Amino acid sequence: GGDGYHVVLAGMSRISVALGRSVLAGEPVGVMGEARLASVSAGRGAQGPELYVEFRKDGKPVDPAPWWAERRSGRTGNDT
Repeated sequence: GGDGYHVVLAGMSRISVALGRSVLAGEPVGVMGEARLASVSAGRGAQGPELYVEFRKDGKPVDPAPWWAERRSGRTGNDT
Protein backbone atom coordinates (compact mmCIF):
# COMPACT_ATOMS: atom_id res chain seq x y z
CA GLY A 1 0.00 0.00 0.00
CA GLY A 2 0.89 3.66 -0.06
CA ASP A 3 1.56 3.79 -3.83
CA GLY A 4 5.29 4.25 -3.18
CA TYR A 5 4.81 7.12 -0.69
CA HIS A 6 6.58 7.25 2.67
CA VAL A 7 6.78 9.85 5.42
CA VAL A 8 9.97 10.42 7.43
CA LEU A 9 9.46 11.89 10.92
CA ALA A 10 12.16 13.03 13.36
CA GLY A 11 11.78 14.67 16.76
CA MET A 12 9.31 12.23 18.29
CA SER A 13 9.99 10.92 21.80
CA ARG A 14 7.61 7.97 21.43
CA ILE A 15 6.32 6.19 18.33
CA SER A 16 3.06 4.25 18.69
CA VAL A 17 2.95 2.51 15.29
CA ALA A 18 5.21 -0.11 13.74
CA LEU A 19 7.70 0.84 11.03
CA GLY A 20 6.14 0.38 7.60
CA ARG A 21 2.57 0.19 8.88
CA SER A 22 -0.13 2.09 7.00
CA VAL A 23 -2.09 4.60 9.09
CA LEU A 24 -5.43 6.31 8.61
CA ALA A 25 -5.76 10.06 8.05
CA GLY A 26 -5.68 11.76 11.45
CA GLU A 27 -4.46 8.64 13.30
CA PRO A 28 -1.87 9.50 16.00
CA VAL A 29 1.57 8.02 15.29
CA GLY A 30 3.44 9.11 18.42
CA VAL A 31 4.24 11.82 20.94
CA MET A 32 6.55 14.80 20.51
CA GLY A 33 9.63 15.05 22.71
CA GLU A 34 10.57 17.83 25.10
CA ALA A 35 13.91 18.67 23.47
CA ARG A 36 14.58 20.23 20.08
CA LEU A 37 16.78 18.67 17.45
CA ALA A 38 19.83 20.95 17.37
CA SER A 39 20.40 20.51 13.62
CA VAL A 40 16.80 21.44 12.82
CA SER A 41 16.33 24.37 15.18
CA ALA A 42 19.80 25.93 15.17
CA GLY A 43 19.70 29.68 14.75
CA ARG A 44 15.92 29.99 14.71
CA GLY A 45 15.32 30.74 18.39
CA ALA A 46 12.38 28.32 18.52
CA GLN A 47 10.88 27.23 21.83
CA GLY A 48 9.91 23.65 22.65
CA PRO A 49 10.09 20.53 20.48
CA GLU A 50 10.16 20.59 16.68
CA LEU A 51 9.00 17.95 14.25
CA TYR A 52 10.88 17.27 11.01
CA VAL A 53 8.63 15.86 8.27
CA GLU A 54 9.79 14.65 4.87
CA PHE A 55 7.55 13.12 2.21
CA ARG A 56 9.06 10.62 -0.24
CA LYS A 57 7.75 8.99 -3.42
CA ASP A 58 9.64 5.88 -4.50
CA GLY A 59 12.45 6.82 -2.09
CA LYS A 60 12.94 10.38 -3.40
CA PRO A 61 11.93 13.54 -1.45
CA VAL A 62 8.88 15.38 -2.85
CA ASP A 63 7.35 18.81 -2.23
CA PRO A 64 5.03 18.45 0.81
CA ALA A 65 2.82 21.49 -0.02
CA PRO A 66 -0.02 19.46 -1.63
CA TRP A 67 -0.21 17.21 1.46
CA TRP A 68 -0.96 19.96 3.99
CA ALA A 69 -4.62 20.72 4.57
CA GLU A 70 -6.44 23.05 6.92
CA ARG A 71 -7.44 21.20 10.05
CA ARG A 72 -11.21 21.01 10.46
CA SER A 73 -11.62 18.51 13.28
CA GLY A 74 -12.30 21.19 15.90
CA ARG A 75 -9.30 19.99 17.94
CA THR A 76 -6.54 22.40 18.77
CA GLY A 77 -2.98 21.96 19.97
CA ASN A 78 -1.58 18.63 21.06
CA ASP A 79 -4.70 16.75 22.15
CA THR A 80 -3.96 13.31 23.54
